[in-house]
Amino acid sequence: MSQHPPFLSSRRMIRGTLATLFLLQPLVGTLADTGAGTENRNWVDGPLPLLTSPARYPVQLQEIFITMRDGTQLGAQLNLPQGVPDGPRPCVLLPNGYGHNTATGRGVEPILKDLVMRGYAGVHVSRRGVGNSGGERNLYTKYAEDGYEIVEWMARQPWCDGKVGAIGASLLGIDEMLIAKAAPPSLKAIIPYVACGNCYEYLWYRGGTLPGPDRVARGPEEYNPAAAHRDFDEFWRAQTTIAPDHRKLAADGIAVLAGGGWRDYITPGNIRAFEDMAGRHNMLIIGPDSHALTPTTNVLPYSWLEYSAMWMDHYLRGLNNGVDKQPRALIYVQGPNQWRLEETWPIPDTDTAKLYLRSAPSGSARSLNDGSLLAKGSGKNGATVSIAYSPLTGPFLPTVLNGPPKADQREDEANVLTWTTRPLEVATEVTGRIMFTFWAEVRGTDADFVAQLTDVAPDGTSTQVHPGFLNASHAHSRSYPTPPEPGRIEKYEMEILPTSYVFNAGHRIRLALAGGAAAGTTVVGAGKSPFPAVIKIYQDRRHASYLELPIVGTSWRSLTSPEEEEREER
Repeated sequence: MSQHPPFLSSRRMIRGTLATLFLLQPLVGTLADTGAGTENRNWVDGPLPLLTSPARYPVQLQEIFITMRDGTQLGAQLNLPQGVPDGPRPCVLLPNGYGHNTATGRGVEPILKDLVMRGYAGVHVSRRGVGNSGGERNLYTKYAEDGYEIVEWMARQPWCDGKVGAIGASLLGIDEMLIAKAAPPSLKAIIPYVACGNCYEYLWYRGGTLPGPDRVARGPEEYNPAAAHRDFDEFWRAQTTIAPDHRKLAADGIAVLAGGGWRDYITPGNIRAFEDMAGRHNMLIIGPDSHALTPTTNVLPYSWLEYSAMWMDHYLRGLNNGVDKQPRALIYVQGPNQWRLEETWPIPDTDTAKLYLRSAPSGSARSLNDGSLLAKGSGKNGATVSIAYSPLTGPFLPTVLNGPPKADQREDEANVLTWTTRPLEVATEVTGRIMFTFWAEVRGTDADFVAQLTDVAPDGTSTQVHPGFLNASHAHSRSYPTPPEPGRIEKYEMEILPTSYVFNAGHRIRLALAGGAAAGTTVVGAGKSPFPAVIKIYQDRRHASYLELPIVGTSWRSLTSPEEEEREER
């Protein structure tokens, strides 16, 4: 294969063409401009010539069993390309917790079949207790241990040259992370899509809150073990991958192509794992999508299948296609609806806009307080606002974590606390991890803090950008919870899920806060705190509460400039 041609796209803007290509509706009322100061960044302006091995071989299927060291037999399907020159070849594993021979299991096969058609050997294996495999199904049961055995078994087979990669989405992607944690010597590359390493934090107990209805619906095999371990304990340390695991994974030389979508409920876990790895042999691709077992095809400059083939071609076959020398992050910027390449993630030249919660009315919201987000902190003491929460009546925020959000949040915002900026002077790109630091007093056994960042159009429509969750007892430690003390003012830090989003000029940025999350039209979301509580938020000189927005471009200057005139606080 020839050397990779220049990967960086030209910097021409063809927003309309791409919006038509993706057939996606923008999340704002009209297609947004690119953020101020981002015009000359590395925007993708179309597909590039293919740099992958061609998909041309017919596939032969064979049902097999793989025996684990304890005697348990796992059912699997061996996929071998026909007509390939004699000799062993690199192998790809698709580990399937739904069963390789079930309807759900068969739905995830296209990426494996594509690689086998390019000359790889493939093994699609059913995990314990699913499909035709023996053993008992449980929450990620023996994914790491069995995965190690499967990888090394594959490496010893006559049709394998000793180099193994792994692929898969969702549960299968979680599986890949746990196999990589076990560090089988023959594992060289993985491609987890819409997955999480730390699934305690990003799937089961989001921000320490209780499991949502989507987790309860997983059934007793998965939900019961998770529910029996409310805190992050040794059980979860075995069933998840956290920062030290991710750093070791990178040190072990396992190349990771992590992917997902901004509208997907567990992709933030993939993003966090990528940040921890911080290696040249890792790449991050995040699109606009919600959760799906089949990766999106709307990726540019190459499709997801082509990126996957390039990844395996380089790290398993050793082909010099240049994928290891390219920018480490490919992101879809919502609003203008365009793909952009960045050298890495988090984006190094991001600026942080620090906006303080203030009691001055924004004049834009019919909420309990209609506060403002201002660049300057309060000069007064004692400014507070309160919200009462009931597990039966809320108020709740419809923090949808999968698929399109509720069209307008104003009805729900009327019953919660809000803080809103002035109309933006220029189009503003927020890309990265958003942090909300606040001081609160909780009167009750426990409480949840549920936040939501929204885009407020000139007509008042408030559209969800992304939510954040935090449980008061687990705020300072997921392993050793500390219930809030009545009358004690505590400092809390909440992660609002990462995004890439452009707010149009004339729009406002709003932060809403409630004590509970509502699933809305989807079962995906956080669980509800069972404890009534009164939450008091402090926003004064001694207890500065603020939102930190990662700004790409130059719009942070207008967001953080001193106020021309200070409105009187209540």
